[in-house]
Amino acid sequence: PLNNIGLFIGNLIDLIELGMGDFAQEDGRHRADPQLMLQELHNAMQQVRKATEIISHLRTFGRAASVSREPVAVNQIIERAISLMREQLRLRQIEVVLHFPEEDVIVNGNAIQLEQVFINLLTNARDALASVARKVITITCEMKEDVVDISFCDTGPGIPAGLAKRIFDPFFTTKEVGAGTGLGLSITYGIIKEHQGTIMVENHPGEGASFLIQLPLNVEKSKGMV
Repeated sequence: PLNNIGLFIGNLIDLIELGMGDFAQEDGRHRADPQLMLQELHNAMQQVRKATEIISHLRTFGRAASVSREPVAVNQIIERAISLMREQLRLRQIEVVLHFPEEDVIVNGNAIQLEQVFINLLTNARDALASVARKVITITCEMKEDVVDISFCDTGPGIPAGLAKRIFDPFFTTKEVGAGTGLGLSITYGIIKEHQGTIMVENHPGEGASFLIQLPLNVEKSKGMV
């Protein structure tokens, strides 16, 4: 992003000082096209936002701060994450299918961190569906004795062969250059591990990918909700 910011600002300087690019004549003098100047500024601001996102992710990735834990309803947190992304999903004509138990699924956790996990998984699924005709994300919660199994499945092309083992590595991404920081799934992995849970990916080339999370249930609270 810093390199790109430098390029865009350099282009703007050229437009103003050197008279390069599309210019209009007015009273015998060169005048820079305001639309081109604005476009360069918008491009630079986009890269500033990208740099801010990377720094924010780096701070989260490198920080080992303790957070509060309390009984939270996983299904409600997932629904809130979907609500935050609903407009993005609607505009991309992505259908979200939910399979939840009738009762709330209670775990001991931090609602803000778990929401970040689910937003990360929804974002990855959204991006995976960009170039396919059938756009469906299926989210399932299933309680099994003292754990809950949560799956996020998409109908995208799947993860390229040989790359699934690296999917949780810091800075690794299958997205185009500039389209991701490569830290989202690493942060997701760390948060789930801090919650005494596990996360893995099942790859189905040509048919999609499934992220599978297992978290310990708050057994007393879960039983109380039945």
